[in-house]
Amino acid sequence: MVVVFTMPYFVLLTEGWTSQLPRGKIRMASTKADNLTIKNSDNNEEFSLLHLSFDELSTYLGGSGKAKACWNCLRLGIDPAWYYSDRSSSTVETIKGDEDAGPFLKGWTHQQTKEQLLRTDKRAPTVLGKYTLKTIGGNGVEENMKLSQISISPDGTTKLLLEIMSDGLEVETVIIPWDARKKSTLCVSSQVGCRQGCTFCSTGRMGKLRSLTTSEILAQMYWANKICRLLREQQTYSTSNSDKVKIYPIDNCVFMGMGEPGDTTGSVVKAAKIMVDANMFSLAPRKVTISTVAPNPEVFLTLSKAQVLLAWSVHSSRDEIRRQLVPTTQHTMVELREGLMKALKGRTKRLRNTMLEIALLDQINDGPEDAYHLVDFCRPFFEGPNAIKGIKLTVNLIPWNDISASFGPASTYRPPKMERVLDYQRILVENGILCYVRTTRGDEENAACGMLSTAKRKIKAVATFD
Repeated sequence: MVVVFTMPYFVLLTEGWTSQLPRGKIRMASTKADNLTIKNSDNNEEFSLLHLSFDELSTYLGGSGKAKACWNCLRLGIDPAWYYSDRSSSTVETIKGDEDAGPFLKGWTHQQTKEQLLRTDKRAPTVLGKYTLKTIGGNGVEENMKLSQISISPDGTTKLLLEIMSDGLEVETVIIPWDARKKSTLCVSSQVGCRQGCTFCSTGRMGKLRSLTTSEILAQMYWANKICRLLREQQTYSTSNSDKVKIYPIDNCVFMGMGEPGDTTGSVVKAAKIMVDANMFSLAPRKVTISTVAPNPEVFLTLSKAQVLLAWSVHSSRDEIRRQLVPTTQHTMVELREGLMKALKGRTKRLRNTMLEIALLDQINDGPEDAYHLVDFCRPFFEGPNAIKGIKLTVNLIPWNDISASFGPASTYRPPKMERVLDYQRILVENGILCYVRTTRGDEENAACGMLSTAKRKIKAVATFD
C-alpha cells in the first residue's frame, strides 16, 4: 500500500516590524507600506527564522532566551508564532490543509506541546512578548516552504514533496527509518535539479533549476521533524502486507538528495553548522554527512568548514569510466583524491572519517578489475608519506536503481547482479578496506538513491488511501 497526502496552503498576513540587526551580516530592504523583508547578504535569501545563526537570531530578537524559546519549537517542527501567541490549552497546532491531510497528520494541542517542551527543557519560557511575536510572525518556515505531498513506501521510507513559495519550484527530501537503531536518517536536497549530469541519476536529467538557500535546506529538516513527530504520535500505520511499520526520530542527516553540495557551498556549509549547533537542531557532528561528486579538488576544503563528515561520490576510480558516468568531470581522479586528502589532514581526528560511494552498474563499473583498481586508488589514504593518521575510510557500494529512462545512456544501463556486487565487496574487504553494500530503500516511491526528481505541477487537495 502507498499512502499519499496532498495539502493546500493557507497564507498568513503579517504586520510590519523593525529590529536592530548585526552589522555586516544582514541588511534591511523596504517593501510595500510598512512591511520589511530581511535578506541575508551572503546569498540574498528572504528572511526566515532558520537562516540566522543563534547569535544573529539572539541579536535580532533582543535576547538569547527568546532565540532559545523559538528553537525549542523549531527543533520539533513546531511554529513558535503559533505556540507562543495562542495560550488556549485545547488549541490544535495548525497543519496547513489538515482537513485533507488524513488521520496521520493530526496536530498537537497547545497543552501537548507545552508538556513536550518542558520535558526537553524544564526552564523553557512560556511567554514571548507582543513585539517579539510581531517580529517573528509571518516569517516562519511554513510561510516560505509548504508541504504538498507525502509518499510512504511499504518499508516506511517517507518522501516529502515541498513547494518553495517564492517561485513555486519543488524539492524532495526523504526520511529513512532504521528499526535496528530506532532512529531515522534524513536525506536532504541542496538544489532543485543538478548541473553535474550524472548519466545514471534522475536528478541529473533535470538539469539545474536553482540552488537552495540555507533556510530552504533547513526547512526540509523542520518539516521532516514535524512529520516524524506526528506520525510517531499515531504509533503505527498499516502497509499492504499488514505489517506495522514505525517511524523514528531523526538523529542523522545526509546531503545526498537532489543537487550537488559543491555547487552551493555557502548555503550547505551554513545549513550544516546550524544542524550541529547545540542551541539549534543539535545533531552530533559525526551524524551529519555532506556528500559531493567533487566538481573540483578545492571543494573538499570549502565544505570542510562545516564540522561534519565528508563523503565523495566516486562512482569509478578509473578516469575513463568516471567521465562516462559523470560527464562534467574536469579533473583526474588523482587530483580529486589529493583535494580530499588535503581537507582531511586539516581536520580533527574525529572528523577524519570519510566515505567513498560507488553506484554500481552491470558490466560498466562492477567488475573485479574495477574493485582492484579502487583498492590501489585507496592505498595513499593509509600508506606512504602522505597517509592520513587516524583515518577511517569506508566504501559504500550502491546497486543502481533503475530510473526507467527511455533515452540517453541510462536507457541502456542495468542494475548489477548481486553476485558481482558481493564479489566486488569481497575484494575490497580482503585488501583491508571497510566496505558495505547499501540497502535499497524507498524504490517503490522513487525515493531511493538516484531516483529523486520533480517537475512543477499543481496538485489538488485530496487524500488518497490505497
